[in-house]
Amino acid sequence: MTPKELMLAALRGEAVDRVPIATYNFHHLSETFRGPSYRPMLDAWLAAQDMGVLCKTPHGMEGGRRELFHSATTLQGDTSVTTTMLETPKGPLQQIHAVPKGQPGYTVEHFIKDDSDVEKLLSLPTTPARPDMSITKAWYERLGDKGLCYVAYGDPMYSVAQWFDFEDFSVRCLVDLPLILELADREWARIQAELAMMLEQSQGYDFLFFTAGPEVATPPMLAPRLFRATVLPYEKQIVRMIREAGHVCAIHCHGRVAMVFDDFKEIGPHALEPLEPPPQGDISLAEALDRAGGMTLMGYIQDQDLYTARPGEMRAKVREICELVKARGGRGYIMTSSATPYMDPPPADFQRNYIEYIQAAQELGA
Repeated sequence: MTPKELMLAALRGEAVDRVPIATYNFHHLSETFRGPSYRPMLDAWLAAQDMGVLCKTPHGMEGGRRELFHSATTLQGDTSVTTTMLETPKGPLQQIHAVPKGQPGYTVEHFIKDDSDVEKLLSLPTTPARPDMSITKAWYERLGDKGLCYVAYGDPMYSVAQWFDFEDFSVRCLVDLPLILELADREWARIQAELAMMLEQSQGYDFLFFTAGPEVATPPMLAPRLFRATVLPYEKQIVRMIREAGHVCAIHCHGRVAMVFDDFKEIGPHALEPLEPPPQGDISLAEALDRAGGMTLMGYIQDQDLYTARPGEMRAKVREICELVKARGGRGYIMTSSATPYMDPPPADFQRNYIEYIQAAQELGA
């Protein structure tokens, strides 16, 4: 079986001839990863004939409210600062986002800062954008059998949360949940229309659809009852749409999932990823496999370990996981790391450990 066939079989609950293995968005289609600093890791991945990739793949969006946004970027030292203005019928909204060189970005100022900004948001039209999957299909052809194109869709709760400072959003979920659900309902109408168009254009392609939205609503950020109110009803409908269109889907959720694990099962995605071991996560792989039912689990190779492990430790972790999965029949699991490599150049220890992970997974997963 090719890496792509292995991953699809695992997602569909079918028999596989080895433990499916993959990198998380580390691949030969990225200019960064084709550069000299990542070349040893990339060569190791290309040499591992059974190792695939979850390849986050872009898609186009035209029209809708996107045309109302206007951004300008300046360089402040080594930090790129982008100011985005959004014109609404009731006045402008502003967001400021900073990205330090070689590091993840963060939002300095959010669009919604008070109730008057909420009124501005409510005044916006909910006209859906027009998806264009042509670039996704081009990536699909270039990736071939080496992995799966990982295609993002919108989540209504997250589409609301991203307008706010998260502390403000969390408090509003507690004290004014009807407002949050009103906003989420508006987002759901738009997302449903956009997703329907994406699925229609994706017929005949083995895309893996995913959302990362629910991870901001799991404990300790929000209580389980609020997860059930703000995530579960919408995601159940979204997953049903994707399944009925003949596609596979996953939910991306870092952190603690034990208290809402059964809610993920009720939502019904083909997979939950990246399952993280304690202490970042709060559920063991053995318990998760026992509870998962027909939901495949991906992950359990912790990103932090790739930076801090001593020689031989990644191989030992891979061996432990492979033995556990094989003892349970080999189904329902895909081994992946929990994050995309993000430091350029990568630290020497990270590079050594990543290559050790790739080579151990190729050998021990068989």
